[in-house]
Amino acid sequence: MASARCFLTGEEYSPLELHNLIAKSLEYKQGRGKEDHMVLTNKSVALLFEKPSLRTRVSFSVAVAELGGNPIEILSSSRKNEEPEDTIRVLSGYVHALMMRTFDHQILKRMVPHTRIPIINGLSDSHHPCQALADVMTLTERYGDLRGKKVAWLGDGNNVLHSLLLIAPAFGVNVCFACPEGYGPNSLIVKKALKLAQANGCVVEGISSITHALKNADAVYTDVWTSMGAEEEETERDRIFLAYQLNIESYQFAKPEAAILHCMPMVRGKEITEEMIDHPHSLIFQQSENRLHVQKALLADLCLPQGKT
Repeated sequence: MASARCFLTGEEYSPLELHNLIAKSLEYKQGRGKEDHMVLTNKSVALLFEKPSLRTRVSFSVAVAELGGNPIEILSSSRKNEEPEDTIRVLSGYVHALMMRTFDHQILKRMVPHTRIPIINGLSDSHHPCQALADVMTLTERYGDLRGKKVAWLGDGNNVLHSLLLIAPAFGVNVCFACPEGYGPNSLIVKKALKLAQANGCVVEGISSITHALKNADAVYTDVWTSMGAEEEETERDRIFLAYQLNIESYQFAKPEAAILHCMPMVRGKEITEEMIDHPHSLIFQQSENRLHVQKALLADLCLPQGKT
């Protein structure tokens, strides 16, 4: 069975293709509501959720609808005990694409060889590529050409960082991450990111010093300390991650007008302080909005023949 093109980690796209996605995302944002953007007319997209969602659910539903398509939301209970391979073969006969938000990235990987429709990873335990696209779009709006720009990450080496490491280097972005010992990103993903950085003339590095990670950063990025599914570790994580809080004191080590990023949801006063969220250089809510636009570009690219978006 010929598998359709999917978007699970971002590695499926070349640097040029990723650049084109961001350009198309900016176009969709600037021309929101134009009739010539109705590229999913008479097409249906299944939105399958195994994890609760606000931003992913609303942004994908709106993206499909504004492109003229029909979003169909499916709860995880609908699958019951069905194997992923069977689920995707069924959906391939009904809809034109699947977006899935899952606790287990392996479910997505198991679907790929059996699909006849594009599969988009809306979030998994190890990757969040749509978020990374929104991050790049947001920084592009702020800075234009991103070559040589530095993003400093503070906190947990989670799925959001993984996707940033795999996508940002395609734009020449230097990524420096500071995580507590034992809480860094997956070593295999870091190895991939190092190769991508070398190929694109930028740098990826992990560093123990928070102040050195932040030094000369054009953007500072953080996320929740306790991801969904790790709630039993919250008390211990709060203690370990306290030194990694993004606050006015740590922000002083970045460039004076460094962008402030957070993928949300955020715990005000924990991983990021109120004054950082509402700071003049905070792009957090712009970053959230841009999920809509990058997902439009991605849906159009995957669902339509080459050159028809």
